[in-house]
Order: sequence, then structure tokens, then C-alpha cells
Amino acid sequence: MKILRFRSIFSLFFLFFLLGCASLSPRPIRITSDSIEGCQVFFSQLEDQVKEVGVRNASSFLIPGFPYLRTNRFLSAMKNRIKDEREWEQWLHWMQALDLQDRENEINNLSDDTARSLQAIDTDQPDRKALYTRVASCSDRLLNRDKALVDFKATLASRVDVPDEYSLLRRAIGLYPLMAIPVAIVSHNAQVKTLSWFKMSLDHLPVEGQLRTYVPQENASLDEKMVQEMMDESRKNSLGVPLPDEDQGKKLAWSFAPIVIQDGAAPYDRIGKMIWKNDHLRIDPDTPTVYYYFSHAFLKGKPILQINYVIWYSERAGETPPWIEKGHLDGLTLRVSLDHQGKPFMLDAMNNCGCYHFFAPVKERVEQIASKPFKPDPFVPQWLPTLPSGNRQGIRVSSGWHQVERLLAIGESFDSTPYELMPYSILEALPHENGRTESIFDSKGIAKGSERVERFILFSMGVPKIGSMRQRGHHAIELISRTHFDDPSLFDQNFIFKEEE
Repeated sequence: MKILRFRSIFSLFFLFFLLGCASLSPRPIRITSDSIEGCQVFFSQLEDQVKEVGVRNASSFLIPGFPYLRTNRFLSAMKNRIKDEREWEQWLHWMQALDLQDRENEINNLSDDTARSLQAIDTDQPDRKALYTRVASCSDRLLNRDKALVDFKATLASRVDVPDEYSLLRRAIGLYPLMAIPVAIVSHNAQVKTLSWFKMSLDHLPVEGQLRTYVPQENASLDEKMVQEMMDESRKNSLGVPLPDEDQGKKLAWSFAPIVIQDGAAPYDRIGKMIWKNDHLRIDPDTPTVYYYFSHAFLKGKPILQINYVIWYSERAGETPPWIEKGHLDGLTLRVSLDHQGKPFMLDAMNNCGCYHFFAPVKERVEQIASKPFKPDPFVPQWLPTLPSGNRQGIRVSSGWHQVERLLAIGESFDSTPYELMPYSILEALPHENGRTESIFDSKGIAKGSERVERFILFSMGVPKIGSMRQRGHHAIELISRTHFDDPSLFDQNFIFKEEE
């Protein structure tokens, strides 16, 4: 009996030893169940692989404890404005949809081996559609489970937040209070120089090469009544936020797409399409392209729609830009903000590093430009031009430095180069020559290969990799103070607006 008992104990010990060794295996454990536990394990494994491979889509932000939700600055600001259950449900499902969009890009950007390791069934080729279907299914299961918890709303609301682009630690190490003084002087001088361009007559603006006019490929335009009807229709949701569908979005994007008058002195002044070539990012100037995406902000406290147009160049170069700013890849973002009736009331612009941001509101809409103690005043070098019927918003752009020098109302343009209009999301899963996809941005929201020397010189301003081209959601637009391009209260903080007519 003692021998049998010893053998039994030894057998159990040996079995536990084998199980313990199996748990140390580096291969992911495939969970085929769509149970709550299975979904939790699946999301955890997916997160581990996304981190390890470095394919995090940084355009939105994870919410700790809720792996099926993501947020942005607008959605974070909305949490304090929710008044009833219907608004809460829409806000919640908007964050879920945002996560699903980013998960799809992340799954597409995984390597084949990594994607296969997450599948429930072994296949020769990764089934990314099946992975995404499982993500969507598990997202619903986890959301429904959590909604039944008593403290769900309070816990979620306390965690819906977006991290600041400015690092307090970097500012402390870099002696920010001391360094802010010379940086403020340099920033002021840059604004004075920019203002001088806007004050010049158009005929006297310097031309280093030959002016080239880029126009939207589709000359589609909507009249004011059509835009207002579209905006009214898109606001028929619980939150009252303008949410155009795909077809409406395309029509709006083409209708407000700008005309770009580019001073072209060298190949780096040609607008182009972003491509991968031999695993490096390149600009194809033979396919002029402007990328667009929608965002939201507040005008007098009410949600409005914004259309962002993003232009890319191969580099910032030439004699004009400061040497610390030169480097691979350059670009501009122009943002057209529509009021509650669908009329443009503001255009603001920046380089894709977040640098040289300026406002151009409609003069008649502004009661007063706000001025705050210890913060730079809003930079308004020009009022937004009135657009006669049949005209488009135009911008004049300098060579090399790619700075906006003038805003114009432009009618019919002859001898022009058409450009394509493509969704910005393409950049976040851009196909290589062999078909695999990769984001042009790293997991921190920095365009790959776009680093500048100024990150060492302006370290003390607290912005990581300052001067690099950045992904939407990561544009710090002030060196002094802490201001973000996608802050939904940016306009209301800087201007006192008149009521809409």
C-alpha cells in the first residue's frame, strides 16, 4: 500500500511538473473559446504581439482596463457633456468603433508569422479577416459583460483621458523656465518673418523657382444649401455631433479641397503620394496626392466638423529653412472648420511637425481675439478670404521650407496639375511593393525616418523627437505653454465668436 501511495504521489508530482514546463513555452496558447475568459486571453495575446512587433496605431489612445475601447481628445472632452443614457450609449459605441478601426490596421500590419500565431486554427497563410472577426466578437462580449457591472460608468469615465504630448520630466531636466526665454524670442522672430510674407503684395512674394498650381482632380462642389442639409442630416444622432457617412464625407472633402500654388525650385517642392520603396518611405511626385481625415471641435461649446487636408513632400531642404529643421519628409496640414450651418469660419494650418501653426478666421465672426497671461497670443497673420461663387480656397506655399505665405480665393485655374484625394487612414496601413502593409508612423506617432537635429537643441521644450513629422493626435503646436492641434476647445479658448447669422 505504501508503495502504491508513493507511486501515486510521484505520478501526480510528475504530471504537475510536465504542466509547469508546458506553461513556460514561448508559443502563444491558442484559445478557441469565445467565452469571456477566452476573449480576455485573446486580447491580452494580441496586445502583447502588437507591442512586441511595434505596430501600435497611435492615432487614438487605449483606455486602461478596457481593451475594446479607445479615445481621442474630442471623445475625452465629451465625457463631461453626456446628459442621458442614449448619449452615453453612443459615446461608448463610438469609442468601441475607434478601437475596431485601429485593431484592423494593427492586425493588417502584423507579420505573417505573428498573425498565424494568434489564430485558433493552423493555416499556411494568416487569416487576418478571421482575426478581425474575432476581435469584433470579443469586443461585444467584453463590453456587454462590463456594462452589467455596478461601477462601470464611474470607472470608465475616470479612465477616459489622453496623455499630454509635453513631458514634464524633459522640461525639468532641460531647465525649461530658463530655456523658455530664448525660445520665446526665436518663436516671436519666426512669427514676425511669417507676418512679413502675408503683408507683402502678392506680386512681391519671392519666387525661387516656378509657380505650379495643384487643383483637386474632381471639381465637385456643393452649394451652401446642400452643405447645410448634409450637416443637418449628419447631426441626427444622440450626441448631436456631425457624423457624415462615407458618401457624404467624400462629397464634403472634394467640395472644400484647396488649391495649392507651390513655388517649385527643386524636386523636394513637388507634392506627391507616399509609398514604400525598398523598405524606405518615399514621395512619388508623379502622383500628386492630398490625404484627408475628419475631426471634431467646439464652436461656442457646440460640436462642429473639421476637414483636415495633409500634403507631403520628400524633404525640407534648400537655402530658406533653418539648418536644424532640414531632413527627410516634410508636409503641411490645412484644416477647414465648418460652423453649425456648414459654412467655413476658420482655416488653421501647420507643418506636419506641429510647427508654425496659425489661425485664419472669418473676420466678421470674431468679436475678440483672446489674450491670456503667460501664454502666446493666437497668431492670426490673415483673415480668411471671402470665396465668391465658383471659387476655392487657395494657398501659396514657399519653396524648400514649405511655409504658407498667403491665403487666396481662386477661381478657374488654367495650366494646373490635378491631385488625388485619398483617406489619411491609408498612411496607417500603407502597402509595400510585396503587398504587406506597414504604417508610416511608429508606435509613438512619429513618421519613420523623419527625425531632425532640433530634437537635441530644443529638448527642454518637453516634446519628444521635436521637429519630426507626426501622426494625427500627436501635434504639439506651441513650444511655450502646452497646446495641441486636436484640442477641441482650441478655438473657444483663443477667440470670442459672434453668434451665427
